Amino acid sequence: MSFYRDTVRTARKEHKCELCGAIIQKGEKYHDKAGNELGDIGYTKECEKCQPVLEEFCNSEYYERGEGYTEDWIQEWWIDYKCDICKYKYQLCEPDGVCENKCLRKNVTGTCEYNTCDEMTHYCRCENFEVKA
Repeated sequence: MSFYRDTVRTARKEHKCELCGAIIQKGEKYHDKAGNELGDIGYTKECEKCQPVLEEFCNSEYYERGEGYTEDWIQEWWIDYKCDICKYKYQLCEPDGVCENKCLRKNVTGTCEYNTCDEMTHYCRCENFEVKA
């Protein structure tokens, strides 16, 4: 028998969002979830800001129904898909001798100019995301 529960609660004390690591402050709404996947029962608390990201992830081809999700899977999806189409992501740069010392946007790792792609501690709340034109 399997089950899934998603209850929206108001925090009576501080909690930590298990997806993005943000502190859920006393008085803020959060999602208290429980369910079982493959016989294991899991519990999680997630902030409101993570819910649209989670919904988009669950509707993507990365998500496999019945397997649940982890913050690592969502992070990998964000980097592989969302960051790649974001207009703030630097393109991989291999400067030649002419522009090597003049290129102000030089970035050999392809990360975004706001440095949210490297650590991804706030990937659910990336307010800089915007699709390339």
